[in-house]
Amino acid sequence: MPFFYQQNINETAHLAIWSIQEPASFFETDIQLAVPIANEERKIQHLAVRLLFKLMMPAADLNQLVMADNGKPYLIGLPFHFSFSHCKGYAACAVDDKPIGIDIEIIHPRIAKVAHKFLNDSEKAMIADLEQEDQLNQLAFLWAAKEAMYKQHEQLGIDFSRDFYIPTLTTNKKGSMSAFILHKEANKEVTLDYHFGDDYVAVTCYV
Repeated sequence: MPFFYQQNINETAHLAIWSIQEPASFFETDIQLAVPIANEERKIQHLAVRLLFKLMMPAADLNQLVMADNGKPYLIGLPFHFSFSHCKGYAACAVDDKPIGIDIEIIHPRIAKVAHKFLNDSEKAMIADLEQEDQLNQLAFLWAAKEAMYKQHEQLGIDFSRDFYIPTLTTNKKGSMSAFILHKEANKEVTLDYHFGDDYVAVTCYV
């Protein structure tokens, strides 16, 4: 099932999500790209997001794909920006003519175990009185949002709890909101576009 979800966020920003149901051999045949990853599930996710990108941007040469110091992939000389994300069962890609970040996360109770690493006091207060299911959904959103913000900002040395400010929680299954990156000399307002699937949340960050 190639394009499971597609969205034109605005005139220049686009995203797509792949629901992964195929074996590694399917992706290897289609993109002819060797991936030296021993774990089969991770290997399939890695291949799926690259095939998704290739379908979105057919002119891209995947063999020229390199990783920046912050882990974000890029292609030298291309006049657009892109971002990858993958998790169990899904691969996601976003493209824009400006820096963009995307993250997709499975909504799972394990997120609560790492919440102290990315939540600030304001965000803890916002979710404190929520019912358990709602709290888990918002934790997944906040985690995905900050991962997307990190990818969009393209800088090292980020503290997720200190340098990213998200002033409100989600109110619908799909929407957008403003957020702020307050890192060193940066004081940048960004937009978070989000949507919830049956078992995941995806967030795209752009200016």
